[in-house]
Amino acid sequence: MSEKIAICATGSSATSPVDERFGRCLYFMIWDPESKQFELLANSGTEAAHGAGTGAVQSLMKKNVGLVISHRIGPKAFEALKQGGVKIFSGVAGKTVEAALQSYKAGELQELLSPNN
Repeated sequence: MSEKIAICATGSSATSPVDERFGRCLYFMIWDPESKQFELLANSGTEAAHGAGTGAVQSLMKKNVGLVISHRIGPKAFEALKQGGVKIFSGVAGKTVEAALQSYKAGELQELLSPNN
């Protein structure tokens, strides 16, 4: 599994705040540790009537994401990520995408073992 890291974002840059929502976040900033670059992925589920979280999971799986950093995540998305072998970390309230990545690298985030939304 790739160690690409997807971070929920309110904007399209690494200085954007982390979005509190997973399935309905505006963007995912995907960090590739090999290229040391972020890739922007617009979340197509923002306007979905239902299934936004599981739709977001499918998009991330296509990008070989192995880890998600999100403030909150619902039960269906949580289960889909776990089934895909993706780890989920939280503890990023009020941080930018860049700061959330640095907090993860420093071991400051907590792994979610159950949904928190």
